[in-house]
Amino acid sequence: MNRHAIAVVLCTLVAFAVAGGARAQNNPGGSSGTSGSSAQSHVEEGAYHAGQADKVDDYVGRAGILKGQDPAAAHADAKVAGTQLLKAMQLPCEVVDAEPVGRGKTKINGKVSDVRIYEVACGNGLGYIVVSQGDAEPYAISCFSADATYALETAAGRKSDMFCQLPANKDVKVMAASVMSAAGTKCAVQRLQWFGRSAQSHTEYSEVVCDGGGGYLLRTAQAGSDQPPTVMSCQDAAQNGIKCRLTDAGPVVKPVTLDTLKEALAAGGVKCSATQTRLVGQESKRKRYVVEFQCPEYPKGLVAFIPTGDNTNKLETLSCADAVSEHVLCELTAN
Repeated sequence: MNRHAIAVVLCTLVAFAVAGGARAQNNPGGSSGTSGSSAQSHVEEGAYHAGQADKVDDYVGRAGILKGQDPAAAHADAKVAGTQLLKAMQLPCEVVDAEPVGRGKTKINGKVSDVRIYEVACGNGLGYIVVSQGDAEPYAISCFSADATYALETAAGRKSDMFCQLPANKDVKVMAASVMSAAGTKCAVQRLQWFGRSAQSHTEYSEVVCDGGGGYLLRTAQAGSDQPPTVMSCQDAAQNGIKCRLTDAGPVVKPVTLDTLKEALAAGGVKCSATQTRLVGQESKRKRYVVEFQCPEYPKGLVAFIPTGDNTNKLETLSCADAVSEHVLCELTAN
């Protein structure tokens, strides 16, 4: 094996569990993840529209909500209420503007509760419709999701107030462009479509097409997530098992997981009944995955350099002791 310092790039699109036998979670646009299955199984496409957003639409009534109120005082009160609700939901948002958009009563667990709904604009460029429902847990709906629900309802000929209208929120394409720019991707948004959500990571995804045809998935936080917005190209999404709908980014490739890496090791003729597996990273030039295995066949530990997909580089292995010269330090095997 050529002796060279391996520049290991920590995977940004594929996060792996450290414990043996755990499968990897492909986390679109994220830098880390927990154990789970592939991204496709965790992104529930379109599921949000059939749930909370439709229910909230029954209580949103913008026409008369400020009638008889001082607008400035109503906005100030909504800002305080919205901040408290967002804090209770652990949704990071510095509220820069807010207004009341709906109210009513609902029955939850046999008890009648007051429903109070606010629209908030956040300092990070995102916006939400925030719902308080008495003693029950509050929840929030992003302006991206609200806009999608509004489009579905109006297309079906039904009246809907599910949209954001604060100055910072009313143009969701401008919102997406601003959030993407802050995340490091410049994009003049041509088309925007709500894509889905991940209940596991408490995030949701919007698909964006930029002028020039480039396609991306924009990941943003839902309640319970402190993850900042991140952006992943549709080409990278396809490499991780997710197919964009507005952009043809080519065929979807089977996601790389610890299971597929173990399969590749076996296919290369290396027998290793792995009890623990650890992803070290990925080579910057050869793009092989660097993986540490603990298995009885290799009591001194095993480090494998595994090519995947159309990568034509050779699969190579080293003992943990020899891997030190390649700047790879084992953690599963004591030396």
